[in-house]
Amino acid sequence: MSGAISYYHTEKRLESELSDYLNRMKLRMETVVPGVLWNFDDIQLARILDAEMSYPGITAIEVYNGDLFLDGRSRNAEGEVVKLKQALSSEKGVEFALKYNGAESQKVLGHVKYIASRKLIEKQLSEQVIEKIIEIIILDLLIVLALSRSLQQIVIKPLSLLRDRLSYIAERDIAYNDIDLPRNPYQEIDEVSVGYNRIAHRLQDDVSNLSRTEIAMRQAKEEAETALLQLKETQQNLVQSEKMASLGSLVAGVAHEINTPVGVILTSASVLRDESAKFRQMIEGGQVKKSEVINYSETAEQSSALIMSNASRAADLIQSFKRVAVDQTSEVKRDFELNAYLNEILMSLRPLIKHAAVSIEINCHEEIRMDSFPGALSQILTNLLNNALLHAFAPSNGAAIGGQDNQIIVSAHKDGDWVELEFSDNGAGISESFINKIFDPFFTTKRANGGSGLGLNIVFNLVTQTLGGSIQVHSKEGEGTRFVMRFPSHINN
Repeated sequence: MSGAISYYHTEKRLESELSDYLNRMKLRMETVVPGVLWNFDDIQLARILDAEMSYPGITAIEVYNGDLFLDGRSRNAEGEVVKLKQALSSEKGVEFALKYNGAESQKVLGHVKYIASRKLIEKQLSEQVIEKIIEIIILDLLIVLALSRSLQQIVIKPLSLLRDRLSYIAERDIAYNDIDLPRNPYQEIDEVSVGYNRIAHRLQDDVSNLSRTEIAMRQAKEEAETALLQLKETQQNLVQSEKMASLGSLVAGVAHEINTPVGVILTSASVLRDESAKFRQMIEGGQVKKSEVINYSETAEQSSALIMSNASRAADLIQSFKRVAVDQTSEVKRDFELNAYLNEILMSLRPLIKHAAVSIEINCHEEIRMDSFPGALSQILTNLLNNALLHAFAPSNGAAIGGQDNQIIVSAHKDGDWVELEFSDNGAGISESFINKIFDPFFTTKRANGGSGLGLNIVFNLVTQTLGGSIQVHSKEGEGTRFVMRFPSHINN
């Protein structure tokens, strides 16, 4: 826009300067040349013509005495000024009369014809366009460098630090001196670090409570033989149960818990802490029964399972977020047949849809050879299928239990050197207020049900960047959704 505005104003300015010069030249020649003609001063006339031709915007000037050609100048192909021996009758130009102011009246002695050129204007405009292009390229390079460094500092570096810290903790036992993650200067990552530290300390409290329980049981062993046998059995059961439910599952899953949805993790850990405290009080009061030990073990196992399941969901979110920032060209490109590959993808997704009340149909009746990125295509279909199961056919959206009415159709056909792939469903559709936001990162209407908001954003990036194509969505609420993707059948890189 800046270049266009500058181009427009420069063009107007140069045209105005040319117009002003032509007006001044006309005024000079109307003032001086009549006297020269009156005195038959050919030498002075030649000097005037040479002086006026010094301005590169003038292509030719001709002076006529009456209708008779008197003298003139013109530019040749090299831009040099040459004397005209005869009038340029084929060239059109601007003419004005030359009047001599005598004592009584004005007498027309002849006229001047000149031809002006816009070549100077076009040359200067071309130079300005080149300067603007160079300026834009430099600015773009600076912006790319700034964005790359910002992404490295804000996203990649903090995530790498969290990854390394999780790997370190996953390979070692939890200890009081090395479980905390360092604080981070970026708010989102820092909140996750703080949440993890709180969870880790609560888990430490649980382990500490179990240790205190063991000490209490050992002390009770010395008081009575009967209590000794009961406490010993309880101790063995607790150690074995907590080894499996807490030290095993929780320590093995600590690498994932940093990214666990904070609300669910905090709730589960809080329940586990409260139950542990209650159980410790019962032991200290000497009122422990075998049923209460079993109930506590079940509660610990259920809480641990809930923590691990939500940790897995959060790990998927981090992996998806990394895929948004990583260059998609790292995938392997190879030759494959589209219809066969679509069926292979559907076969690999059977475990995902076997419990869903949805039927899937592939319509690709022609043989379409592709030299592209099959991994990107597989990820696109997987994300679209997950999106349909989560949104289009969710039970809250009225999905049929029997699966007879819920249908997904994947169709493909070749259009010249391009392939058009369509993914459609007859599900709940997309609200008009949401349809322009579905490709935005982290936009989801199902966050409480496990939606991350990155699935369709990854699809968009894979189609437009990795496959070099385009994607459109057509949907109305209650009438299903249709994704139409176009990409070349052969990618040259």
